[in-house]
Amino acid sequence: MSMRLHIDSIIDRGGFARVYVAQVNVSGRLPLKSKVALKKTHVTKHVKHPTLLHEAAALLMLKGHESIPAVFAWGRSQYYEYLALQLLGPTVSTFSKESNPTMRNLVAITCQILDALEHVHKHHIIHGDVKPGNFLFGTGQDDSQIGHIYVIDFGLAKRYADPLTFEHIPDGKIPALRGTPVYASLNMHYHRMPSRRDDMESLAYSILKLLRGSLPWADFRCDSELPIKAIWSGPALCGDYPPVFGEFLDYTRGMEFEEVPDYKAWRARFRRLVSAEDEPLLYDPSDQNPPFVGSISGSGGPSDLQPDPASDSDHDDSLPSSDDHWIPTSSWPPPERMREEDLLGNEKELIAQELEIFDEPPKMDKPYLQYKERVELMVPL
Repeated sequence: MSMRLHIDSIIDRGGFARVYVAQVNVSGRLPLKSKVALKKTHVTKHVKHPTLLHEAAALLMLKGHESIPAVFAWGRSQYYEYLALQLLGPTVSTFSKESNPTMRNLVAITCQILDALEHVHKHHIIHGDVKPGNFLFGTGQDDSQIGHIYVIDFGLAKRYADPLTFEHIPDGKIPALRGTPVYASLNMHYHRMPSRRDDMESLAYSILKLLRGSLPWADFRCDSELPIKAIWSGPALCGDYPPVFGEFLDYTRGMEFEEVPDYKAWRARFRRLVSAEDEPLLYDPSDQNPPFVGSISGSGGPSDLQPDPASDSDHDDSLPSSDDHWIPTSSWPPPERMREEDLLGNEKELIAQELEIFDEPPKMDKPYLQYKERVELMVPL
C-alpha cells in the first residue's frame, strides 16, 4: 500500500529533522483529509541504514502501549527520508512555562514517563535520548488521549540485551557521547556503553528541569558541562522541594551497568507526594491546585558558577539568502546513518510488512514561504 501527503505547515525542527503537519490525500489505512505528523530528514544514496527507518522499526516493536505513538508510513527520495506519525501536542518542555505548573501534574508526567521507559526496556531496548523535548502531550484529537504523555524520537534507540537469549551487552567504551549533553548521564560523558541506567539518569535530570525551571549547567558550553554536572548532588538540585526528586537522581547515578531499575517503587514514591497511590494519574491541564513548581526553591550546592562566553564558532541557523527564494539542500545538516550494531533486526523487512510506503515525496505549497514564515517560531525538538 502507498500513502500520499500534502504538507500544510511546519511544526518544529531539531538538529537533524523537521516536523510538519500533513494531510492525507491517498492511503489504504487512514481516512482522506486526516492529519498526521510528518518527520523529514536529509539522506543520500550512500546511507544504507537511515535513521527514520530505524525509528519506525522501534515504534513498531513497541506498539501497543498507550505512550507509544502510532506510525503510518515511511519512504525516501533522492535527498530526503520521510516518516508519518500520529499527530500529538506540544512537548512537556512547555510545562515549566505554564503560569502555575503544579506538583500533581509534574508527578503525573514523571509516573507516565517511568511507565513508558519500563515498557521500552522490557523490549530489551533503550531510548538513548531521554529529555523533556522527546515527550509530548496528547491532545484528545486524532486518537491521541488527553492527559497521556507520549514518547518520541527513537533515532538513538538500541538493544541492551539479546531478545532471544536475554544476554546483556558487555560494558565498554563508545567513541562519543550519545544523546543531548544537558540531559546525558555522567557515564555518557565518560563515553561508557549505554544501558538502562543512562535512560533513568537522563529522566532524573529531565524531572529536575521541570521541577526547578532550569539546570545549573544548561548555559555552559558542552565541554564544560561534565565537571559542573558532577558536583551537583541530588539534594542540592532539589533545594526545598520534596527530597524524593534528589534521591531519585542519586539512585540513578548509583545504578550498576546491568541493573534493572525499580520502576514500580519510584512511581509509588512520587505518587505519594500527591496522595494518588491507586487512581490513574493523568496530566490535567486545568489543575491549578498548589503546591506549585517550576522555579528554583531554596539554595544548596555550587551557586557561583558563571556561563562560558559564547563561542564565535557557534552554529548559525539563519536562512541563506537567495534571489529566487530557493532553499538549497545545504541548509539541512549532513545525513545521519545507523551503525550495523545498533540496528533492531531486519528493519527494512519489518517496515515493508507493517507500514504504507510513500510512492512519491509529500508535496508542499511554496515551501520556501512556509519555512521563512515559521523560522522564528521554531524551537529544538
